[in-house]
Amino acid sequence: MVSCTTGRTRIAFQPNCKKGDERMKNFLILVGLSTAGMFGVIQLQFTWQASDHRAELAQSWTTDGVQSVATGTFNNTLLVTPADSDPITCDVFIGNIISDRTLVQELTVRGFTAVRCDNKKASLR
Repeated sequence: MVSCTTGRTRIAFQPNCKKGDERMKNFLILVGLSTAGMFGVIQLQFTWQASDHRAELAQSWTTDGVQSVATGTFNNTLLVTPADSDPITCDVFIGNIISDRTLVQELTVRGFTAVRCDNKKASLR
């Protein structure tokens, strides 16, 4: 018999370590980490798809007078730039968006968390 810890030969006793148990433990750890990694990749894919969708949606709202773009790490901030982007126009534009509850709810449902115009930023929550 060979000892599990030292590798020396024992004659009288069987080894008390259970290699099968240790292998099963390592296997279960590997399965758990693989499953968590797989779900993480799936969640990341959904996040990227939603981010791309918000970017396309914001771009589709662009008109001659107002350009809109999704910005931020996950494209969750709507950046609007009026043709004459002075501070007063931005204040009025953001004020109009924030005061319209249906528009705020629609933007929130589509994944936007804030609206920005130049240096002015307003949260939609």
